[in-house]
Amino acid sequence: MRYFQKLLCLLILVLAASFGVGGCVLLYSDFSVQRSRMAAANAAAHAQACTLLQTEILDLQRRGVSTGDAALTARVTAQGVPAALWRGDTLVCATREGLQSLPLGDAATVTVRTENSIYAVYASDLQGGLRLVTAYDLTGLYRDRNAALMRFLLLEAAVLAAASAVTALLARRLTRPLAVLTDAGAQIAAGDYARRTDLHTGDEIEELSRSFDKMADAVQEKIADLEADVQRREDFVGAFTHELKTPMTSIIGYADMLHTMQTDPDEQREAAAAIVHEGRRLEALSRKLLALLGLNEEGVELTAVPLPALWPRLHAACPDVTLRTPAAAPTVRGDADLLLDLLCNLVQNAAKASAPGAPVLVLCAQAGDAVTLTVADRGCGIPPELIPRVTEPFYMVDKSRARRQGGSGLGLALCQRIAAAHGSALRIESEPGRGTRVSVTLPVWKEDAP
Repeated sequence: MRYFQKLLCLLILVLAASFGVGGCVLLYSDFSVQRSRMAAANAAAHAQACTLLQTEILDLQRRGVSTGDAALTARVTAQGVPAALWRGDTLVCATREGLQSLPLGDAATVTVRTENSIYAVYASDLQGGLRLVTAYDLTGLYRDRNAALMRFLLLEAAVLAAASAVTALLARRLTRPLAVLTDAGAQIAAGDYARRTDLHTGDEIEELSRSFDKMADAVQEKIADLEADVQRREDFVGAFTHELKTPMTSIIGYADMLHTMQTDPDEQREAAAAIVHEGRRLEALSRKLLALLGLNEEGVELTAVPLPALWPRLHAACPDVTLRTPAAAPTVRGDADLLLDLLCNLVQNAAKASAPGAPVLVLCAQAGDAVTLTVADRGCGIPPELIPRVTEPFYMVDKSRARRQGGSGLGLALCQRIAAAHGSALRIESEPGRGTRVSVTLPVWKEDAP
């Protein structure tokens, strides 16, 4: 059974019960009042009949007239009220069939139902061992009550029919937002993640609609993230395959040439140099991949790292770069080897993007409890629309130049992971033709730091 049908049945049931009980209570209350009034009138009429009969009997006795059964029967019949007269346990007379079977006691009152009539029967003792029983017709009262009850039932049926039609329309209107929610849920499940309900009912349904739409937004965002992640993985695999294929093709080609052909010493040296160059590219590629995987899987223990102690190691790691480092620098909280690797990658990238012999600057600026390390160059720069992608693995702005200089497109991706391991992120500022600045912010080391 659908929800609006349940709601309709419940409302009709409540309405029918309320209307029925209220109407019946009202009818029977009115009937009870009328019955009480009629009972009082009938009791007064019975008392009057008893008094009149008793007076007539006394008058007959005073005049010396016989008060036998015939005389008494005549007096009872003359009153015009259905009655029966008893002398002790002997029936004297009965003006209505059925009263002779009701030998009631003094002051007794009963309601008698026959096949077609209803009577209120009263009994009272008189002088001389007599007992008068009178009956008063209540059939009209009960007939009026039954007729009123029938009219009420017909009215209730008409009201319930009209209420059912109106309630059905209201129930459909009230439950229509639920149908919208159901349809939206089905469409989202079928792949339409942009579907929204956007209901404005001003009640709890609207709150449910807003919650549903927020859930749909979260689902759409998660799906988009998953799709983007899948795309990144596919791009990563494709780029990784390509990066492996290029040096392997060169290595295999030159090795096959050395293996199958007679070459002069110059050609042999050229082939061997190419094999060494491509082999080193593969070695650097594998090392950076392992570093990326290691940063993904393992945490980093951060300790005190005096930055001035890194500068000699950085100069030694980049001997071909005209490198300028600050004379004084604070101690930061980090991992010395990872920070050295980060700076080395940034410096080498800056040198590759600059003219031969152009200086690369390492800047250090402290603000409160944070230190910002910046590697700056005046090289070719990066187009603004490409800056968000340069930290993706294997992404290279100028692929031909990068491969010619031995790049693999993993340097900035590795730097980004190292910065994240230190609770920071790379900030890249660049302008084509004017150079690039790459910064990372690190916390200052404190003696009481955990």
